[in-house]
Amino acid sequence: MSRSATLLQLQSLDLELDGIRIRLDAIEASLGDDPAVRDVQRALLEAHRELQTARGTVKALEFDSQALGEKITEVDRRMYSGGVTSPKELQDLQKETESLRRRRATLEERQFEALVEVEAKETEAAALERQLQAAEGAAAQLHGALLDERGRLRASAERLQTGREALFVRIAVPDRELYERLRPAKRGRAVSTLEEGACTACGVAPSSSRIQSARQGNDLILCGNCGRILCAD
Repeated sequence: MSRSATLLQLQSLDLELDGIRIRLDAIEASLGDDPAVRDVQRALLEAHRELQTARGTVKALEFDSQALGEKITEVDRRMYSGGVTSPKELQDLQKETESLRRRRATLEERQFEALVEVEAKETEAAALERQLQAAEGAAAQLHGALLDERGRLRASAERLQTGREALFVRIAVPDRELYERLRPAKRGRAVSTLEEGACTACGVAPSSSRIQSARQGNDLILCGNCGRILCAD
């Protein structure tokens, strides 16, 4: 098989893979476009955001409570250490510790409320996750044929990709680079066949010398008009 014929075979695999990928994208779009699934997904996303916020509040309150506890411990230590003998200073410390303990009581109430909020958000998120599973299950039944087709296409794509990789490694690096460079510029068709002396991609007849060189297959010959690799096999 000539170099250009090998590239033509590679192109055939690539075009088939392109078609499969386009169809798979369309199937995924159809499967993901179910209104019920979409609505629950949005609600679940919002529930997760609210849950993260609630958990952040709990963490912040825990930090404040820890700092307040350390402050109370420090004031108590000063009161009972024997180092403070002034009645006025002891009275001030007593007032400070009472104020700190009232703040801690208020903070503990807020912590309890925040924990209740987290539990409520977790319950809501769990319920929405169950709703999403149910909605996806209903959508799967509704789109059963699409799911079957998706499975077949994925299997075909895997088979074609395996064949492509085996063929790709047999192609010389310069030939691969030329093919990969031309393919996106030529809408997936980097190689064109010759029929009745004309390039089938653009319809223009190359010069006789180009045709002869393409038929010999020793070098890669490009169409003088469209720039594609000519295959005369």
